[in-house]
Amino acid sequence: MPGTHPTQAERNTHPAQAERNTHPTRADRNKDVVRRFYEAVLREPGGPDFATIRELTDEQEVELNWGHPDSGVHRGAAIGPARHRMHLLTGMDPSALVVEELLAEGPTRVVVVATNSGTDVHGVPWTMTVLELVDVVDGRITRKRSFYQDTALLRDIALEREAALGREAALADGSGPAAPAPPAP
Repeated sequence: MPGTHPTQAERNTHPAQAERNTHPTRADRNKDVVRRFYEAVLREPGGPDFATIRELTDEQEVELNWGHPDSGVHRGAAIGPARHRMHLLTGMDPSALVVEELLAEGPTRVVVVATNSGTDVHGVPWTMTVLELVDVVDGRITRKRSFYQDTALLRDIALEREAALGREAALADGSGPAAPAPPAP
């Protein structure tokens, strides 16, 4: 029957398209790892799914460019405390993170475009774009480099909160300034 057999061009392209749909590329698999990681971090209700996070990560190195003295490259066991300190000092709310886009090309790199937000020491909200370069090796996240849109703002928020926390700690342990003496009668 005329018109029922595929043309040579269709025979040459159709299997590749079908194969692409059933066999995701390495870039697609890497994006899936990163997507699943952020879904586990942002899981609601109940908070982060730490079992899935552990399954998907083997972080060896994290770089934070948030403009504070604690910025820089953190390795191994120092990664968690550095990330926690950044969230604490900047007032960042990890549960409010919104992943806008995942881009992947090549064998290991996924670029995450996200929006982070939090509040400063006075409760004033802030929001900014963050780009993360995430390396995925053998289905696990091994390295992240985060680049925040306004590092000066984060630095200022962190320094102000760090000073406030220092004052609170000094008052709590009695090493801070004493209350003024009552006036003499």
